[in-house]
Amino acid sequence: MLPSPQVLAKQLPEHALAKINIDYQTFTLSNGLTTIVHTDRSVPNIYVGVWYKVGSKNEPEGKTGFAHLFEHLMFQSTIHRDGEYFVPFNKAGAVAMNGTTNLDRTNYYQTVPSNAIDLALWMESDRMGYLGRSITQELLDEQRAVVQNEKRQGQLRPGSQIYEHFLKTFYPKGHPYDHTTIGSMEDLNNASLDDVKQWFNDAYGATNAVLVLSGDIDVATAKEKVAHYFSDVPAGKPMDKITQWIPELSHNKQEIVYDKVANISLSRVWALPNSSAKDTVLMNLVADTLAGGKNTPLYDVLVDEKQLATEVWANVDANDVSSTFSLDVTLKPNVDPEEVNRIIAQTLQTFFKKGPKTEQLEAINLGAEVSLLRSMESNQDVGAQLITGLVHHNDPLFVNKQRQWIGSADSDDVRTVAKKWLDKPYYEIRMLPEPTTQVAEASVDRSKMPQVGKFNGKITMPPIHQMVLDNGMKVVVAERHNLPLVDVSMQFDTGSLADKFYAPGTAEQAFSMLTMGTDEYNMNELSKKLDSLAVTIHGTAGKQRSGVNWSSLASNLDDAFALAAEVIRHPSYPQVELDKVISNIDSSYDNYELEPLRSARDVYGKAIWGGNHPFGHIVTRTEAKQINRDTIKRFHEHELAPNNATLYLVGDITLPQATKLANKYFGNWDKRTPSVLPEITAAQGQVGKVILVDAPGAVQSSISVGHTVAAFEQDKAAIQTLMDSALGRGFNSRLNMNLREDKGWAYGFSGRVNNTPTGPRVFTASGTVQTDKTAAAMSEIKREISEFIGQRPQTEAELARDKSSIVHSIPQGFTNNDAYLQSMINSDYYQQPYTRVEGAAERLADATLTQTRDLAKATYKPDELTWVIVGDLSKVEAEVRALKLGPVEVWDVYGNKLR
Repeated sequence: MLPSPQVLAKQLPEHALAKINIDYQTFTLSNGLTTIVHTDRSVPNIYVGVWYKVGSKNEPEGKTGFAHLFEHLMFQSTIHRDGEYFVPFNKAGAVAMNGTTNLDRTNYYQTVPSNAIDLALWMESDRMGYLGRSITQELLDEQRAVVQNEKRQGQLRPGSQIYEHFLKTFYPKGHPYDHTTIGSMEDLNNASLDDVKQWFNDAYGATNAVLVLSGDIDVATAKEKVAHYFSDVPAGKPMDKITQWIPELSHNKQEIVYDKVANISLSRVWALPNSSAKDTVLMNLVADTLAGGKNTPLYDVLVDEKQLATEVWANVDANDVSSTFSLDVTLKPNVDPEEVNRIIAQTLQTFFKKGPKTEQLEAINLGAEVSLLRSMESNQDVGAQLITGLVHHNDPLFVNKQRQWIGSADSDDVRTVAKKWLDKPYYEIRMLPEPTTQVAEASVDRSKMPQVGKFNGKITMPPIHQMVLDNGMKVVVAERHNLPLVDVSMQFDTGSLADKFYAPGTAEQAFSMLTMGTDEYNMNELSKKLDSLAVTIHGTAGKQRSGVNWSSLASNLDDAFALAAEVIRHPSYPQVELDKVISNIDSSYDNYELEPLRSARDVYGKAIWGGNHPFGHIVTRTEAKQINRDTIKRFHEHELAPNNATLYLVGDITLPQATKLANKYFGNWDKRTPSVLPEITAAQGQVGKVILVDAPGAVQSSISVGHTVAAFEQDKAAIQTLMDSALGRGFNSRLNMNLREDKGWAYGFSGRVNNTPTGPRVFTASGTVQTDKTAAAMSEIKREISEFIGQRPQTEAELARDKSSIVHSIPQGFTNNDAYLQSMINSDYYQQPYTRVEGAAERLADATLTQTRDLAKATYKPDELTWVIVGDLSKVEAEVRALKLGPVEVWDVYGNKLR
C-alpha cells in the first residue's frame, strides 16, 4: 500500500522544507525605488525584475490600453541607446527576457550572468528614467499598430470576445476592472504623443516601482549598484487607486452570447474579496477539490458518470481590488444546459454540507510544498515570488501565509468558505454556437422608404363618474375592468406655497414622512403590512397641489384603503425620523456649497422671480433647520382636510364601490379650514441681466436662460406645444440640434415654457456645455431665439414633423391605469373636462403655421433674457462679459451678490 500524502509530508527532510523560508533584505532609495535582494551563490546568474504598480486598473476613462502599450514601448530605443532592448542582453547571454501586463501591474524581467549585472541595471534604469523623452510620434505609431494587431489576432480565436463582454457586464461601470488590459481600438487610436508621455512621467517613476535582484549578488553590492544607476530616476506620482470594490449581485445574472464555437459552454462567476484575503486563498482549495479533475465531484458526475460535458474546471483569479471564482463547463453536443445547471446546483449544495475529503486536502498541500521546494532551484522563481508578495500583499514572504492557511485547512474550513462565497447570486454567461442561417433573395424595394399607413390611434377615456361626500371630499372614478387592479390618488389643494404659514420644507416633510409610522403602526410594522398586501403608498408635495398615491389588487382594496386612511389621517411623524432629516441638513448644504453646479436651478429661480417671491427664495441653512415636529403636525392638521381633497380612482372599480370605501375610511373625517394659498404675483427678478456663479475646476458650464411669459391660455396649449417643440422641446429642436449635433458642445440642450394653471409662467432654455464653449454657446442660444421670431421663423416642415411625432405618440402613453389617472388629475388641475385628452390630436392637427409663428413672436423676448451661468469663472467670465448681453453680476450659490 502506498503511504498517504500526510505520511509523505512528514518524511520530507526538515532541512529541505526549511529552505522554503527565503532569506531577503529590502532597501529604498530617496526617490522611492524599493529593492529586494536575495543572495544565492549556487549559480552564477542574477534574476533582475522590475514590477511597476501600474496596470489597466489605473487607466482613466478614454485611455484604456495605455499600460499594455507601454509594455511594448519599454522595449524600444531611448535617447541613450539605439535599437531593440534585447540585443545587448542576447550578446551577454541573458535568458528569459520579457514583460507582461495585467489588471494590477506591469513587469519586466531577465536573468543575466553575474558579470552582466551592470548592463542589466543600466538598461532598466535607462528606460525607467529616460524613455519618456525618447518616445517619438513614429515610435508611438509603430507600437500602436503592433498592439492593435495583437488585439485583432486575439479576436480571431473563437470565443475570445467573451472575456471583454464579461468585464463590461460583471463589473459596475467605473470599476477598475471594467475593461480589458489590451484596451479599446478607439482609445488606442486617440492616444496622442503628449498623452503617452504624460502617462509615462506620472506612472513609471521610481516611487511606483519595485526592483528585485535574486541570485549571485550580496546586499552591499546591490545597494551600491542600485544607488549608482537609479538615484537620478524621477520619482513620478504615486498612483491613486481603489483598494477594494467587490461587485455585489442581488440575484443571478444570466447572459447568452454567440460565437463560432462547436459546443455550448457555461461559465459561472462569483465575486470574492481582494487577493490578500485568507478566503481567496482557501477558495483555491475549493476550486481544486470541487472541479479540479478526476475524483472531484463536478468532474466525476458531468464528465465520467453522466457524460454531459467534455471539460469541467474551476479557477480563482486573485487580483488587488477584487477577485473571482469561476466555474467553466464545456457541454457535449445536444446536451440541455438546464440539466447541467441543475446538477451543478445539487453538487454545490452537497459540497456545502460535506466538503472535500481529507486525503484530497493532504495531497494538495503536499503537492504545493514540493512544487514550491522545487522552485527554490531557480533564482528567477525565488525573485518572482518575493516581488509578487511585496507588490500585491506588502509582504515578500506572503507565500508563507498561504502555506499556513492551506496547510491548516480541514474539510470544514473548505466547505464553510465555499458556502460563504458560492451560496449566493452569481453571474452566468452561456456561449452558444452561431446558428446556421441563409439569406433569401431580396424582394424588398430599397429605393424608397414605405409610406406610413393611415394613423388610427385614438384615446378614449374610460367611463368617469363622480360624487361628493358629506364632508366635502370629491370622489372621481374611471372604470377600467381589463385587469383586477386599482390605482388611487388623493390630491390636496396645498403645497409648498403654504410653507409661509409654517416653516420652509414643512409641506415636503409632511407628505414624505406619512409612511414613517402612524398612531397604530410603527414604521417597520407599517412596511410589513404594506408588503404583505403588495401595496405601495407614497406622498409628494408640489407647490400648489400635493398628493398621496397607492395601488392595489382589486381584491385587496379594502385593506389598502384601511392602510392609506391610517397613513393620511393618523401619521405619527416620529421624532427619531425627523431627527435624521435634520441631522443631514448641514451635510446637504455642505455638498451644495462644494458643488456649485447644483445651485443652477435655485439661482435661476431667484434671478427670474426675485428673492422675496416664493418661487425665487433660496432657503438658507438656518431656515432649513426651523423645521420641527410640531410645525409638521400643525400643517397636517390644517391643510390635509376632506373638503380640500379629491379622491381619484382608476381601474377595476365602480362609483358605488368607491363611495362605500371612501365613506368607510374617510367619511367621518371632519372638515377643516385650510390656509388660502397666496396668489402667484408678478416676477421681480433681474430682467436682462447675466448672473455668474463660480464653480472652480468645472469642466462644463451650466446655462439657464429665459424670462417670464403671460398666463396659461387653454385654447393656445396645442399651439404652444408645437411652437416649443421646434425651438427647444424636442430632440430635433433647433437648440438641441445646434449645440449637440452640429457643434458637439453639449450632451443635450432644451427649452420650453413651463405651464401652471394660473399666474405668470417662465420660458427656460437650459443645459450644460463644455467650459471653453460657454460664451460661444450663449451667442448661439441668443441667435436661435432671435431668428425664431425674426428672419428664420418656424417652417412648415418643422411644424409637420412635430405634429406627426406628437400626435402619433399620444396613444402610446395611455397603456396603464396611471396614465389615465394622471390625465384626469391634470385636467382637473387646469379646470378642464376629464376627457380633454380625447381631443388633443385634433387640436394639434388644427394648429397652423401662422398661429405658431404669431404665438412665438408674442412669447419669446430675446432682448429680455436673464442668464445664469455656473462655471469656472477663471475660464469663462472674460468671454461672457465681452458678449455684452446685459449687466453682469457675480453671485454666490445662495444668490447673494458678490460683485
